[in-house]
Amino acid sequence: MIDLGAIYLAVTGALLLVALGAGLRVLRGIVREGRDLRRRRRAGEVEKYTEDEEYGPGSADDSSHSTATCPQCGAANESGFDYCRRCAAPLRPGA
Repeated sequence: MIDLGAIYLAVTGALLLVALGAGLRVLRGIVREGRDLRRRRRAGEVEKYTEDEEYGPGSADDSSHSTATCPQCGAANESGFDYCRRCAAPLRPGA
C-alpha cells in the first residue's frame, strides 16, 4: 500500500523548495538593483534622495526624471529600476 502521508510530505516539500527558489531569485534581483543604485548614487549619477508621490511633493509630476509605469499597479517608477516600488512586480520582461 502507498502511504498517502509520505506522498503529501514529498509533494509539499517539493513545492516549498520551488517557492524558495523563486523567492531567492526575486531577492537576488532586488539586492543587485540596490547595489547598482548605491553605486550610481556614490558616482553622482543619481540624487541621494528623490521625493515619493505618496510621502512628498512632486516626484510624479516632475518632468526632469524619466519614469516607467508599472504594468500591474500603474505606479510611476524611475526608469532605472527593474521592480515596482509599490507592488514589486517586474517593470521589464525578463527582470
